[in-house]
Amino acid sequence: MGRWSRRQQALVVGLLVAVVLLAVVTVVVWPDDDTSVAVGDDATSTTTTSRVETTTTTRPASTTTEAPTTTEVPVTADAPPTTARPTTTAAPATPTIPRATTTTTPPPPFRSSIESVTAAQLGSSYTSGMGCTEPSALRAVNVTHWGYDGAVHEGRVIVAASEADNVSAIFDDLYAARFPIQRIEPVDRYDADDQASMRANNSSGYNCRYVAGSNPPKLSNHAFGKAIDINPLHNPYVKGDKIDPPEGAPWADRSNQRQGMIYGGDVVVKAFEARGWAWGGYWTSPDYQHFDK
Repeated sequence: MGRWSRRQQALVVGLLVAVVLLAVVTVVVWPDDDTSVAVGDDATSTTTTSRVETTTTTRPASTTTEAPTTTEVPVTADAPPTTARPTTTAAPATPTIPRATTTTTPPPPFRSSIESVTAAQLGSSYTSGMGCTEPSALRAVNVTHWGYDGAVHEGRVIVAASEADNVSAIFDDLYAARFPIQRIEPVDRYDADDQASMRANNSSGYNCRYVAGSNPPKLSNHAFGKAIDINPLHNPYVKGDKIDPPEGAPWADRSNQRQGMIYGGDVVVKAFEARGWAWGGYWTSPDYQHFDK
């Protein structure tokens, strides 16, 4: 090709410069297909919308191809991120516990009844011909009393008919004072064996028998229905080294006071004395269980 004129050379250079400038403008200005660019000086006041891609991946057993799913979410440039407030769960109310109601039940009233008795009812405690009081002159006094367990029990004592009312009044006083008596049963329940009755700590009255160890034999006041023994195991008869019943030895020491024991001037002694009965605990050889008329 022959030599160009200066005019032609300038024209070629100008075209080359124009092509270069056009390429630069295309690269710098033209946006990406997937992005919208905000135009303006104040970026904080302009709303920019972008496409945010969230991908859900499904992995079938037969293929490893992942199919993206595109979801457009508008984003506001000047809006602070939204923070969800934590859910406040109110504490359960404290249950109201009702106050306990204290109910004091009064004890049942003292009960007493007096019945006539027969020889058959007396059983082994009566022997005809010994000179003991006959059944027709005896009475069964049924009373309520406090036991060692703190409960109310029924008792039955056989005494002379002339003393039945007094005996009822005596046990009424003991009941009011809550003096504990372990049991009150006719000695016939123990085959009229005084030792067996005492070992059982049984309080009893009538028993057609002689005074233990008397010579010649002498009828006891129990044989006339005018003697009562109260808690005999815990209130034994003491004469020197002899204790009757022998099982009552732990209670011979009267300084160690325990339930059911009787002492001079206590409620038991006073209740009997008020009806003209004497206490054997005052004797030279004390019989702490024994009261007679």
